[in-house]
Amino acid sequence: MRRAWLLGLMLFCSAALAQSALELEVLQRTNQVRTERGLRPLQWDALAYKAALGHAQDMLRRNFFAHQNPDGLGAAERMRAAGVLEVTVGENLASFEGYPDPEIPRRSLTGWMNSPGHRANLLKPEFTHLGVALVRQGRQVMVVQNFLGRPFDPQVRLTAAQAERTVLLLTGTASGTVGVFVGNNLYARLNPPIQTRLELPPKAEASFAVFDGQTWWATRNGERGLRLETTLERSLVPGRLVLLNLPAGNYTLAVGAEPRFWQNVAGPVRLELALPGTLEALWLGIRQGNQISYSHRIPLKP
Repeated sequence: MRRAWLLGLMLFCSAALAQSALELEVLQRTNQVRTERGLRPLQWDALAYKAALGHAQDMLRRNFFAHQNPDGLGAAERMRAAGVLEVTVGENLASFEGYPDPEIPRRSLTGWMNSPGHRANLLKPEFTHLGVALVRQGRQVMVVQNFLGRPFDPQVRLTAAQAERTVLLLTGTASGTVGVFVGNNLYARLNPPIQTRLELPPKAEASFAVFDGQTWWATRNGERGLRLETTLERSLVPGRLVLLNLPAGNYTLAVGAEPRFWQNVAGPVRLELALPGTLEALWLGIRQGNQISYSHRIPLKP
């Protein structure tokens, strides 16, 4: 008996040769359906391939078929673990049983193009790179496509380093929600009563504002009901030295497990940043007016 299963997932979160002729054929067929519709072809990516290969092998070894593995890791987490820095990623899966290998690439693309979710991944204009794994175990074959959206290459280099950690201790009350601003941009919201430890980016200077339900009002301590005791703690901790080469354009840097605004940067520029691992991640975004689209998440934990 011959069987086929498909599964697709889209998330908004370096060149190398394909590892086999069949994987290369899946890439070629993917690019054919894209170029026929006026979309740019995808480039092969070694890290996307690494993540795809690991997932294909894992599904065969542990006998499951899903975007989320038994450990609870989804496509974005697996790609991040493989070293992928891009935020916008997607995944298509296919499983076949009893079909000969030469039929797999064509059947994969036919099935995906006939499925709205898979088709959306294949034809997503923002995707620029792809890794494909095609793995057989006995009669069963797993096919995994991992897509990346790389609007530009920041040429990231990471090395272990000691970095200064700055923690702002805040205790007090306010008449409403308090905004902590860095570089005239909102970094954190705090609801009274306030008792928190807030880690700041390196050399950042914090200011405060109170929200009246409609507008943020820049406020000094003692004004508009703001009563705060503030203390800065600084220490050296393990982190990363991050080297970035940004092309021409307008960018935003943010830090944290989820992006908290740090600063705006205009390219072309080369940046050298010593960042503590306690900040977890450096986010790089493209800025257009007041809109920011985060494109890369760079891990800071050594």
